[in-house]
Amino acid sequence: MNADLDSAVALAEDLLLGVAQGAKRADESTFEDYATNLESADLPPRSAERLVHLAKVLLALRFEASSLRVVWLGLRLLQLAEAGPHACGAGVWSDAAVLLAEHEQLDQARSALVTGLSKAREGAHSLRPRILANLAAVNLRSGNARDAGRWADSAEEALDAMGGSWPADRDGKEEEAAVRLMINWVRAAVTATPAGVQDLGATTSFAQAARTFSEIAGDHHSLSLNAAFDLALRAIKNAAATGQPEQAARGREALEIIGLHVSATYGTEDPRALAVRAVLANAELEATSASSDPSGSSALAALERIAGTTSAVLGVDHPQSLATLDSRARLLPDLPSSLELPYRIDHFYLPQDGEERNAAKKEALRREGSLVRLIAHGGASYLLEDANRFRPILLERLARHVHFEIIISNPWNSLGVFINKDLHPDGEVTAENIIDIIRNSRYYVDTFVAVTEAYEELRRTYGEAIELRLTPMDIPATTLLTSEGGFYEPYVTTDPEYRTSHGMKTFEVRFNRATRLYEDSLAGFATQWELASSLDHFRRNEKQYQSRLRLLMTTLTNANKKSGSR
Repeated sequence: MNADLDSAVALAEDLLLGVAQGAKRADESTFEDYATNLESADLPPRSAERLVHLAKVLLALRFEASSLRVVWLGLRLLQLAEAGPHACGAGVWSDAAVLLAEHEQLDQARSALVTGLSKAREGAHSLRPRILANLAAVNLRSGNARDAGRWADSAEEALDAMGGSWPADRDGKEEEAAVRLMINWVRAAVTATPAGVQDLGATTSFAQAARTFSEIAGDHHSLSLNAAFDLALRAIKNAAATGQPEQAARGREALEIIGLHVSATYGTEDPRALAVRAVLANAELEATSASSDPSGSSALAALERIAGTTSAVLGVDHPQSLATLDSRARLLPDLPSSLELPYRIDHFYLPQDGEERNAAKKEALRREGSLVRLIAHGGASYLLEDANRFRPILLERLARHVHFEIIISNPWNSLGVFINKDLHPDGEVTAENIIDIIRNSRYYVDTFVAVTEAYEELRRTYGEAIELRLTPMDIPATTLLTSEGGFYEPYVTTDPEYRTSHGMKTFEVRFNRATRLYEDSLAGFATQWELASSLDHFRRNEKQYQSRLRLLMTTLTNANKKSGSR
């Protein structure tokens, strides 16, 4: 299977060198196949470094999904290699951590950096300042500003401690300047207020570090462009917070120039170029005055053009597309009411599209790095091994610290009166036998009991990373929500027995997060979550739920008798 790894690396490198000649994103399917083969192979731990290199090249090709899968595999082999003679050095761990951070896997990136830091103490002392600076950056992106500042201080101390031992050649100077740039970027971010007011001293030091790095590495280096972009954005935020429209205008002018540089360096369709254009359009929209453009239509049109371009080039599910659409969505409350989030559907699945639907859901789960929300009648497809559908990817994401909030039906809710309606229409259901009928049903035994037992097992393993609640309300559809979008499948039947293990009977839609469907689904989930109870609470009060169902059944039976006697 090393041959597969060698072939994948060779092909990726060829594509990277041939990007200017028209390598297409469709080639990612090839690397998805490679990733699948590599994941199932018994690769030796010494393959870790090669896998990290492959993941780096794939990311440069913008094959994000494949890159993430490969770097996860590389990280696993890095860990396994620690037990043998092929343990990798600090540099490989640092590279893996940077890749994980690029994929927003920040907890894992932090852990890999700490391992790299320990290894740097053993010999690779020149890597210590960069690893410490990366730890500062990762903590900042994780929202831990206090620790970010501490790591930045440690990075500067490590840098200063090297003194004359730092390499004096161009590469050494560039490395030192890059580390100082990262340190000062973190400090500028840490000292800024939530309202956007910037600390003058920290911002000035950041700007000086950016100039120093640009003088060594050039204005078109990615770090130079990133720093210039961040400085311009900070100027705009500071101007908005302190009421300085002239400073904001200068910031927008700087963004426009940076956008030209980024487009010239990476191409107009590169995510970085599209990001700068989106931020500029967003800034222009926020700066629109009521007198010059009362409806904000001109500025909004510019933002929508870049949103359309981004979605067309990168796909509607790409993080940059979603970020651009989010910018539009966040501004809509301040614009006329006629400008609302769209009720847009990205894909429509019919029952015969089940495999395609399942693949899309698995990919959505695989891309999630934070929180998954699920509302389902039974939840078997996600929690049961026998279902063999989404449980493997659920376990994979739980192992990578993704949280799951799951709502399923309380078996004694009002839907219980419809038990046997579809599968056993000849059986008479009464207030006296309804509890026994449900308790002996395949839905209760094979789904509800099995799902709750599976949940308890997962809870023992993963703790609070997974939480299951039971709702006393009817669940009319399965809804899956990630941070990038959602899926919605309505039920066609009211019989709880028929809703389970029968596949898709109606249709399912997929939508992204910059839509009214997503906002409504989030609101609906929040309401259900508050109404739902924990499994422990359900068990303590199960007899009360059963009594309510019997009472409802009695009421319906009496109502039917009265209706029939007229």
